[in-house]
Amino acid sequence: MHKIAISNQKGGVGKSTTSINLSAGLAHAGKKVLLVDLDPQGHSSIGLGIKTENRQTIAELLCHDDCELKDVIQPSYIKNLDVIPSDNSLSVAEYKLAQTQAKEFVLRTKLKKADYDYIIIDTSPTFNTLLANAFLTAEHIILPVQLDYFSLAGIQSFLESINRTNAKAGSLVDHRAEIMGVLFTFFKTRSNLSKRVLETINELFGNKVFETRIPENVKLSEAQESSKAVFDHDPKCSGAEAYLSLVNEVMRRLK
Repeated sequence: MHKIAISNQKGGVGKSTTSINLSAGLAHAGKKVLLVDLDPQGHSSIGLGIKTENRQTIAELLCHDDCELKDVIQPSYIKNLDVIPSDNSLSVAEYKLAQTQAKEFVLRTKLKKADYDYIIIDTSPTFNTLLANAFLTAEHIILPVQLDYFSLAGIQSFLESINRTNAKAGSLVDHRAEIMGVLFTFFKTRSNLSKRVLETINELFGNKVFETRIPENVKLSEAQESSKAVFDHDPKCSGAEAYLSLVNEVMRRLK
């Protein structure tokens, strides 16, 4: 079982879009996939049409000892793709979680009996107890970045957060999360700044930069509005083709 966190401590870089479409693409490829929405905004849940009203969510799973995986998992409209949904109740749950013992290991423990080929974790941009849980559950991290100065400026802080978590809590359970790949999103290189950022990130990460690049494509936003993966909204658009390429690249890297 491969566990992958989609993470960046900068918002608006396409974490949820990538979480949805990577999960959907893997499911379409015949893999059994669990998408864990660990962001209080719940965008991955909304983007797949998952309802949370009067249902238990990731908030209950993390904060209630008697809440089990089977109580929170919902099937999506896509065969082979299940979701643990989230909504703004996770913000309150995060505060409660931060007061408990071994708070960084709760998600890891709850997912131990999960039976999937891939677990994809969509994360919030804030380094908090929730993100620490993601790092201590996932072996692999996909880092989506845009070609702007703020993305570049935040990368060092993000890497420090991963290393700190690995060194302090990860060493207790012999766990280490590693950057699997850097994914360029909203990709365009029209300005000199974007070209410099591209060159710098390629120098920093080398072969960890995905060959796949996700373009700006309105169809990706339209798919979210219709609560579908882009493959089911417009399979021939550039966004769908790019995410299919990412799915294939991820599977190759994890062989």
